[in-house]
Amino acid sequence: MSYKFGIHLMVWSGQAGARELALLPAIKELGYDGVEIPIFDPDALEAAAVRAALAQSGLACTASTALPEGVSLIDADIADAGVAWLERTVAATAELGAPVLCGPLALPVGERRGRGYTEAEWACCVQSLRRVGRTAEKLGVSLAFEPINRFETFFLNTAADGVRLVQEVDSPAVGLLLDTFHMHIEEKSTPAAILHSAGYIKHFHASENDRGTVGSGQVAWAETFAALRQSGYAGWVVVESFNAVIPELAGATCVWRPLAESPELLARDSLHFLRAHL
Repeated sequence: MSYKFGIHLMVWSGQAGARELALLPAIKELGYDGVEIPIFDPDALEAAAVRAALAQSGLACTASTALPEGVSLIDADIADAGVAWLERTVAATAELGAPVLCGPLALPVGERRGRGYTEAEWACCVQSLRRVGRTAEKLGVSLAFEPINRFETFFLNTAADGVRLVQEVDSPAVGLLLDTFHMHIEEKSTPAAILHSAGYIKHFHASENDRGTVGSGQVAWAETFAALRQSGYAGWVVVESFNAVIPELAGATCVWRPLAESPELLARDSLHFLRAHL
């Protein structure tokens, strides 16, 4: 089974400006097939410049996002704003030529309410995702919804809940992003969670349990890779880490220190591990 290997630009920065685009030739030289572009402000993204830099370096891309404060898909009074924001982000993703937009697409990362989600919030999310899914389908973009851990959100923490959500949304453009960092926290068994999600996985993040170099920590990689193969997934496998302190996410993810000696070593050693084992 053949995979495409990518690395998230958040290993270096939360932006996709000139400084980050200058890294692309070196990322290509390391042996990556593509990069994941963070989109925190779709209206500010210079998609044409990013796309040109990618083409020049011979890299493909995927995209990720996280909702800003003040919008969500789960609260009826602001869901329209959340849908509109995500639709603009889907359009920016299409302009990049990226096939996938992934992330925790329901509400801002770090938001907790001292309780679990309500059925009304769940139903609002289903309806909102159906609307965004129609736009994504028209633009040829897949939405990959990411279950993230309980310390970063109160809404949708497990792969099982993710499968339920995708089934209820019932859109060919909407599936799941599974991330080994979050699964290491929330799942009884990462391999079992992957197999339960078979047929719904649209994107995959390889992330160590401490967000450091892939293969250097506690994730059960051999069993995880075996389950990924068995699930039939054959898309992108993207290294995700926050080796730099990223203002957009630092407060929510509580990453205040470097997680490897350097971003370049993290990128090199993670890809070496993935190619050796997957």
